[in-house]
Amino acid sequence: MAKYVVTGNTVKLNGTDISSSVARAELVVNAAEVDVTDFGSRGYTEVIGGLKSGSVSLDFHSDFGAGGVSNTFNSLLGTIGTVTIIAGNGTAASTATPAYEAAVLINSFSPVSGAVGDLSTFSVTFPTTGAVTVTASTAAGTAL
Repeated sequence: MAKYVVTGNTVKLNGTDISSSVARAELVVNAAEVDVTDFGSRGYTEVIGGLKSGSVSLDFHSDFGAGGVSNTFNSLLGTIGTVTIIAGNGTAASTATPAYEAAVLINSFSPVSGAVGDLSTFSVTFPTTGAVTVTASTAAGTAL
C-alpha cells in the first residue's frame, strides 16, 4: 500500500463498529530491552528483545445516547475487551488494509471531560494482554 491520509480507519470494540465515535486510533507494540552485556562486549552495552507488550490509545467524541460509546465503557470498565483496528481506511482486512486485533484491559474511562463551548471528548489508553495479531487478508492472523 502506498502512503495514505487517514480518513476512515475502522475501529471495533468486542466486534461492534465504533468508528463513528473515534477521532484517533493508535496501536503501539513494544519488546522489552534485556541487557546481555558481558566482559566480551568490549565496553559496549548489548541488548536483546524480551517480553512483548502493547497499548491501544483511542480518542472519542462523547455520546451518552442509548448504545452510545460513553455508555458502552460504563459497562466494560474492569473487563477484558477486544479491539480491532483496520488500517488503510479499510473496512475489511486485505493486503492493502491490514487488520490488527488485541485483547485489552479496559482499565480507565473519563465519562465527563471538556470545557465550556468545547466538543465533549475523552481519551483512553488500554494495555494489551496476550499477543497482538495482524491479518492482511481473510486468512488467519499472525502474532506480532
